[in-house]
Amino acid sequence: VAGKPLIAWALEAGTQANAVDRTVLSTDDDALVASAVSQGFSDFLIRPADLASDDASMTSVIAHAIKELKERGDDFGYLVLLQPTSPLRTAQHIDQAFDIMGKKNALGAVSICSTEHPKEWMSTISEDGLLDTFFQETQLEHQSQEFKPSYQINGAIYIVPIAEFLRQKTLFLRSDMAALVMERQDSVDIDNAYDLQLADWLLRQRQVPGAEEINPTKEIS
Repeated sequence: VAGKPLIAWALEAGTQANAVDRTVLSTDDDALVASAVSQGFSDFLIRPADLASDDASMTSVIAHAIKELKERGDDFGYLVLLQPTSPLRTAQHIDQAFDIMGKKNALGAVSICSTEHPKEWMSTISEDGLLDTFFQETQLEHQSQEFKPSYQINGAIYIVPIAEFLRQKTLFLRSDMAALVMERQDSVDIDNAYDLQLADWLLRQRQVPGAEEINPTKEIS
């Protein structure tokens, strides 16, 4: 995307962030390793086969990485998860997440962005394809400005203390997690070909000389 493998954007963000001491690629794919090596990266953890399937949970993958690093004598205070499907996330976003954690005395942080429409306009449809339930459960007659802003996880950054991750076995700690609010144009989470094309266009716009700087984050007060 925009001239680089997706993995390269994630590795660059991690290695360039001032708050990150070490960036490690966890993978089961030799082609990904070769791609990362071609970008000058050399710190890998190879996942076992049972963590290489579509059914493997991210929690299990992270627990394996922590265990492997600890067995090598590497012990860290925080985990920062950077998924390669969020190439518009930057080192600046990561550092700002840690800054917000410090200001709010929070345990960790998760990146979010505003929803395209209010959550009060969202629901599901019935199996028969009718909108009866949808109309009953939503408030479509109200204007969007009548509702409080709503947000969604954008998949770009997750930061948790490793001790708490191992204790609670989740990235979504029950309390004291700060919100890093990223702009929607920095929050593309690639799930399909359209997302890939959009991310490519947005990244190429960033590379245009003289392009206007956009404040990457907002803090919820």
